[in-house]
Amino acid sequence: MESDSVLEIQTEYREGILFVRLEGKLVSKTVPIFQKEFEGLIHSGITNIVFNLQDLRMIDMYGIEALFQLYETIHDKSGHSLICGMNHRVNKNLKQSKILNYIYEISDELNAIKVMKWSNQN
Repeated sequence: MESDSVLEIQTEYREGILFVRLEGKLVSKTVPIFQKEFEGLIHSGITNIVFNLQDLRMIDMYGIEALFQLYETIHDKSGHSLICGMNHRVNKNLKQSKILNYIYEISDELNAIKVMKWSNQN
């Protein structure tokens, strides 16, 4: 696989939250991999998701749109989405896109669990 199309996705379901850890590049060439991984999400019972971008090296508008589509799916089910692990490689593109107006940024997965538990109580 050439370096332009490398995206690794690790998922872990813990305490009612799906943690999605992205490594590599979430760009036009890798968005289909991302979408295929989560196409069944619409029919599952998952309502809380945390995107961990700590190891993401690059994201473009196609990748941001894919994140937003997954956010909308969760939001339509009255669920919550968070982003954690923002790094300097993706920070600028995410802030310019205004996606952080919809998906809140949190420092790490541990804090995400606390925020999700609090959100689900209210």
